[in-house]
Amino acid sequence: MSVLDLFVALSFVVGVVSSIIVAFHPNILYAAVGLIFTLLSVAGMYGALGADFLAGIQLIIYVGGIIIVILFAVMMSEHIYKKRLADGFRRYWFPALLCAALLYGLKTLIGELNTENWLTVANRVPTTKWIGEALVGPYALIFQYVVIVLLLGLIGAVVIARPDFSNAHKNEGDQT
Repeated sequence: MSVLDLFVALSFVVGVVSSIIVAFHPNILYAAVGLIFTLLSVAGMYGALGADFLAGIQLIIYVGGIIIVILFAVMMSEHIYKKRLADGFRRYWFPALLCAALLYGLKTLIGELNTENWLTVANRVPTTKWIGEALVGPYALIFQYVVIVLLLGLIGAVVIARPDFSNAHKNEGDQT
């Protein structure tokens, strides 16, 4: 068993365990952290398959961007952490049984496939070299413009979402 095989197995285990945490943890903040590890394991699988561009995009867009937005939404929401999965647990029985049946069907289908020729590894050629050169070469200005627009949008969302403190400071001044 090679190091790559151990890495794939570890990514698989981390992905399955963290996705179970995402689906069933009653605290939404812990579920979001579990989603981070699930998306990291998917990026690891992409990297092991030789799709380094997809692994990088998975890290940048999903882990770096989407999860941050989800965590901001959770932190700025009031009482969202009080929702519990056990409140409506009875409605999850049928989908759980359906998913178990589908998993069993996929397991038997994969067991019947001939996978002897699938594991041959061709010479790996990095696919991100030309994309990286384009991002720091002719498209550097456009890329930096998009980064600034996204940063301003995030700052604007924080300014709009924060409470208005001007009335609180005026009331404190009247009491002294």
